[in-house]
Order: sequence, then structure tokens, then C-alpha cells
Amino acid sequence: MDGPDSGIDSIGDNSADGSTGPKLDFGEDESSASAEGSAEGGDGACPPPGQVDATITGTVYAPNFEIPVSGALVWASKTKPNGVPQTVYCAECVELDCVDNPWTLSNADGTFSLALDSGTWWVAVQKGQFLNINEVTIGPGSTALGATQTSLPDRNDPANNRYIPRIAVALGSYDRLEDGLGKLGLGDTIINMNNYSEALIPGTEQFDLWDNGAGLFNDLDVLGSFQQLIQNYALLQQYHIIFVPCSNDAALFGLDAQARDNLRMWVENGGKYYVSDWSNEFLEDTFPQYQDFFLESGSADLYGVYDSVGTVLDPELLSWLEALPPGIKDINPKNGGGGFPTINNLPLIETVDNWSGISATPPVMVDDGMGGQVNVGHKTWVEGPGNYDSVPAGPNPLTISAEYGCGKLMFTTYHMAEGSDTYIGLTPQELVLLYLILEIGVCQVPYEPPPPVE
Repeated sequence: MDGPDSGIDSIGDNSADGSTGPKLDFGEDESSASAEGSAEGGDGACPPPGQVDATITGTVYAPNFEIPVSGALVWASKTKPNGVPQTVYCAECVELDCVDNPWTLSNADGTFSLALDSGTWWVAVQKGQFLNINEVTIGPGSTALGATQTSLPDRNDPANNRYIPRIAVALGSYDRLEDGLGKLGLGDTIINMNNYSEALIPGTEQFDLWDNGAGLFNDLDVLGSFQQLIQNYALLQQYHIIFVPCSNDAALFGLDAQARDNLRMWVENGGKYYVSDWSNEFLEDTFPQYQDFFLESGSADLYGVYDSVGTVLDPELLSWLEALPPGIKDINPKNGGGGFPTINNLPLIETVDNWSGISATPPVMVDDGMGGQVNVGHKTWVEGPGNYDSVPAGPNPLTISAEYGCGKLMFTTYHMAEGSDTYIGLTPQELVLLYLILEIGVCQVPYEPPPPVE
């Protein structure tokens, strides 16, 4: 997935027959033959098969059954795959055999076609820790699978072979990330056409909420304070992904040395850690060697909020955005007219409400296990100009991700939506973020992380 300038080596290896297979994680015990993980690298499918008499087709959608998912792994097995481990784990990559397990990757528009023999198969659709497993009897010829069989699940239901990542959200003061996750399908939303709003229905969320400065007027139930979570590794290890959206500095008092050690250990063990704009200290104080920020009055929390017309740099993200249906690219008709950014001028997208600025993403070199070194520092997905004041013209990184051990770091200078915004649908920057939520779950080479810097 990462381009040549991403700072992260490719992890696609060539198999003995000259083909490049997808990279799958088999969980903590490879002998269990789990398919946990996701395809990464390769050319999108097994080589053309010999004598097979059947094909399955379909479209991979996000849990909301609306947004197509690109690069999802679709594969078949005669034995039932194991599910997703229910605590943090290392999604280390192994190769899937094309003979016993025919596979393909979904296209930019979510569609796929997989050739295989007729008969009964276990068919798995997977992107990171999202996994949908179904036993399917396939007759000769072409069989179209329904969306319930090919889409990413909307809830964690291991008894019925449906898995989603276990997610914790640090509920902050200024960002409605919980609404964005609901719109993705990880909760129910209510639409009010009188004021063109769409918001999460409390109690339907398929993720855990921890209070990180959300205030007294929030009607969502929380499990406790975010401080309690990050200061207790036994709690942290329950999660695959942790989101720390924009909040106030009062939430920082819990980010002590123990919490920083816990977060580093959790990410090293496979955790996916997303931080945005005014919560930058949760990234900078814990992983300071990975990025530098522009400062305003000595703080990376900017008061001069700015919009930025950014450029999408990643070709696969760009292809996915180009392939989105018109009703997703432009939400203005759903909201009574104009005013919201659209995805109609790619590779340019407008990001609104940037509250921080990234000044540098230096290389982070670690041993590659073969006598050399590899850069696991940030990849820039989207870059754009600053506010021409505290953040210069640039272009500067707006959306970045990096590797740390077996886990990933991700940061955006913007957040999902201002606290007062409850519009219908998803804006371009929310779509980019949701793409990366799926993308950061894929497997990787677990290089030894760099030494911590305090």
C-alpha cells in the first residue's frame, strides 16, 4: 500500500511460482490457520487458474452498506477460518496459498470476482480486523453473493462469524468523531430533515467511550475517564484501535509516564493509535521522534483555525475517492443546498477546521533484522497549505501515519466535525479518515521499535 516515498519498506514477497501473494496475519499462533489480517502488496489476485468451473462476484461495502471498500481481501477455504483475536495482537504477515485458498482484492469501487471450483467453501471478506465469514455452496458458472455476505460487519459477533475491531474513543470536547463512526455503520444514526442533521443514537454505538473532556452536557454513556484507560494496561489491551480526537488541555493530566509507557507497549503489540489536532500532545509526548509541530505562543494547539485545499498523494486512496458514487462525493443535495466541500476536483480536497500544523516528519530508522535499517517514519497521505501565519504556505502534511513495532500511529491536523456540526453524510476529510481507519488495520512487518524519547 505504501508508495516508494512512504518511508516504509514494501512487505509483498514473491512466492515460489513467481506470483506475489497477499499478506495475512495468522494471529498469535500460525498453526491455527487463522486468516486474521489483510492483504497487502501483490497485484490484486491469484494468477489465472487452470481448470476451475465457477466464479463468485460481489461488492464489498463498509458496515453501512453504502460506502464501497477497496483493497479488501476476498478468499476461500475448505476449512473454516479462525476469527479475530479479541485483544490487541500482532498482525504479522504471512502468505496465502493460491491453490488451497484462492483469493482476490476488491477493486476501487468495491467489486470483485474470484475464480474457484464449484462446491462448498468458507468465503471470507476481510479488511484489517473487520472480517465476515460465510459457508457458501457454489454451483458451476457465476454466482453473485449478496451484500450481507460480502460487506464488512457492523458489530462484533464471533458466534456468527462476524468480527469488527474493538475500538475505544476518547470522547473529547470539540469533535463529533462518534457521529462519523455511526455514519460508517458502527452505530445507528438519526436524521432530522428540518435542520439537516445526522447524529449517533446513544446506546447503539459498537465501540466504547471514555471521557476525555467531553463535558457534562454529553448524553453518551462512558466507561470511565480516558486517564483510567491509559494508566491501566489490562484495560488498554482489550482494544485494537484507540481514537483520541480533539479536546481541551484539561484532558492531559492523565498522560503521565506510566500512561506513556502503556501506550507505547500497546502500539508495539499491535495497537492502532489515531490522534487529531488539539489532542496532539497524546502523540507528541509519547512518540516525539516521529513528528514536529508548528507552534503558536509556544503551543501546538493553534487558535488560528484554517481550511486547507489539500492534495491526495496516495494513488490507492485517490482511486478509491474517484470511484465513490456521486451521492457520497457531494452531500450538498442531502443538506438543502451548497456549502460543504465535495470530491469533484481530485486530487484536490478541501479540509476544514485545521487546528494544528505539522512542521516535519523526520525519518525514524530501525533495524530491519537483516543487518540493515528501514525507515518506519510517517507517510503523508494528504498535504496542503497552512494559514500563512503560524503555519506557512507549505505544502505541509495534513494526514500522516507511521509504524511502531507491530502497531501504527495516525494523525490529522483536522478532526471529523466541529462539535456543533451534525450534517447528513460524510465530508471529504471524514471519508479520508474512514479509509485510513480500514487501512491502518492491515498487517505489517513487526520491526523492533525505536527507543522511547522522553
